[in-house]
Amino acid sequence: MQFMLLFSRQGKLRLQKWYVPLSDKEKKKITRELVSGPLARKPKMCSFLEWRDLKIVYKRCSLRF
Repeated sequence: MQFMLLFSRQGKLRLQKWYVPLSDKEKKKITRELVSGPLARKPKMCSFLEWRDLKIVYKRCSLRF
């Protein structure tokens, strides 16, 4: 596991945890690319993505505070 990102359905980043050292520029680029991917997919689609050389696993859920 290299990172964990939690974001809203509107694309707003809620939480980020990085387990590998990356520059801020690279983190922003990864975040921007990944937020758009799962949000564009239909709810019934598989929750696994191939992205670059990584496997992305995502879960749609509603968090209410």
